[in-house]
Amino acid sequence: MPLQNSFSLNLSVLKSQAKQRLKTIRQGNAEALLSIQRHHPKPHLLSSETIRLSDVQLGMAREFGLSSWSRLKLHVESLGEHRQLIERGSEPLDREMCTLHVRCGHDIQHKLRGAGFAGDFLPFIDPYCIGPLTSSSEFEMRRADFIQRTLLSESFETRSVEQLMAETQSKLEQIRNEHYQRLVFWVEHDNYDQLMLVRLLAFLADLPSSTRRQIELIEVDRFPGRERFIGLGQLPAEGLRLLWQQRQNLSLAKLHQTRQIWQAFCASTPQPLVALLHAAQLARFPNLKNVIIRHLQELPRCGSGLSLTQTLALDVLQQADKPLAFPDLFSAYQAMEPLPFLGDLMFWALIKPLTLGTAPLMIIEPDEKSESWFNQRHQGRRCLAQQVRAELPVSWVGGMVIRPEQCWCWDHQSLNSLRFIDGRK
Repeated sequence: MPLQNSFSLNLSVLKSQAKQRLKTIRQGNAEALLSIQRHHPKPHLLSSETIRLSDVQLGMAREFGLSSWSRLKLHVESLGEHRQLIERGSEPLDREMCTLHVRCGHDIQHKLRGAGFAGDFLPFIDPYCIGPLTSSSEFEMRRADFIQRTLLSESFETRSVEQLMAETQSKLEQIRNEHYQRLVFWVEHDNYDQLMLVRLLAFLADLPSSTRRQIELIEVDRFPGRERFIGLGQLPAEGLRLLWQQRQNLSLAKLHQTRQIWQAFCASTPQPLVALLHAAQLARFPNLKNVIIRHLQELPRCGSGLSLTQTLALDVLQQADKPLAFPDLFSAYQAMEPLPFLGDLMFWALIKPLTLGTAPLMIIEPDEKSESWFNQRHQGRRCLAQQVRAELPVSWVGGMVIRPEQCWCWDHQSLNSLRFIDGRK
């Protein structure tokens, strides 16, 4: 039966593809040769006359993000072994300890069950990557209010601020519950996952019971496959089993360090986050450097007043040079995004301000079928060129308030350009 998932690889198919690519290259196909040269450590030595099967296999392995054909072969064989264990119905992988699996969404919930995990599953869904963060006692209320006004109202959900706060408290109580001897966090490398992880680890750091529990982390920033890895939800059940073998125990020292990291994200200025980029402790959190930089790129550019998300959205429309349906706009944005972390609803929340005001940067045009099409305005093109500065509503980037007349900004490339502008003076 053919494998449908882009991350379920078949060794026989890969061997056949390698032989076919070698044949194509030897027939003089320059594009096929170039595709191997891009990933080969010695591309200048490869030609249609000199290339060997081992060169093609090495190039293919590196296309998949692995250093050698033997590593790719081992990876594929391991996936196959786990697939067979699933089909045979092996004993649960987490059976030796009462376990709570924590994830910032539902995407792997049913796959974990099918993969052979018996523990409970907790979807902790609060996109800390957008909206206000604060260390004050009003934190949960501010988050619930933001989610209700900015996200749920767009999807016509009717949950109140009080209901959202109660749901969050219930989930925190489940994490606190010592019935679970082991907590396992499943995260990838993007802002959504990493901020959820930091926030909950900082919460655990303040619990005396954490010294008596096993806290584990499954953290992944890549996975060999035939498409770009963005998140765990893309992976097949056997891929999740394979990651289980690579999980790591989190020490109390690492838990305590997340307190300072979380406070930096909640700070009203960017300096604590910038300082973290140079701190030795960040080495314990290999994905946080890119997350911090991408988080700071949601501050406006000084010339345009646009966040990186807003800039990319306008770039997409400018390159398309025609109206786009929202799914196409979001898909094209995802392809340009250096660190994909937004769902479509969060993306809409961040670009909606561009459609507002007396001089919108993009417009929504309904057609005769009542479908909405996004198009760029002349003002949007001028803003991208930094000829005018966008006048957008008040927003938050973590603990930093972004006001039209008063905010932190930079060029999104060099942190040396980071500065505070105050148009009131």
